Amino acid sequence: MLFTVFGLPAHPLIVHAVVVLIPLATLGAVAVAVRPGWNRAYGPLVAAGALVGAVTATLAMFAGNELAAAITVSPEYVELIAEHGQSGLWTVIAAWVFGPLAIVAAALGRRDRAGAGPRVLNWISAVAGLLATAIVIRTGDLGATSVWMHVTGG
Repeated sequence: MLFTVFGLPAHPLIVHAVVVLIPLATLGAVAVAVRPGWNRAYGPLVAAGALVGAVTATLAMFAGNELAAAITVSPEYVELIAEHGQSGLWTVIAAWVFGPLAIVAAALGRRDRAGAGPRVLNWISAVAGLLATAIVIRTGDLGATSVWMHVTGG
């Protein structure tokens, strides 16, 4: 059964949340890593964005799998769609690494702003966010390319 929103397949709608939340949370994670004093005010926002990004990435993957099962894909696009799906799985994995790291970084930063541990964890969270963002970009490019090639015929 295809999950829809107002009659539209949910996958292309949900992915927009991922495309916004993961990079935005990453920008916040980098900002908090550069300016540790900002963790008290902005760490929880970064953590929330990263966590919601991970949840929406998971929902997008499930909706994408349903969409792929509900449509007929021309043979020339099967490999591209499969690569997009594999990249989507990597997006979910990377987002679920970034989300918990951002949560722990925010929690530790609120307790002990002066310690080296929270600073290191902020940077680890920021790097995880950058990796997740790069994978989101790659996944989105593969998805957009598959749709665009189908629409334009080549």
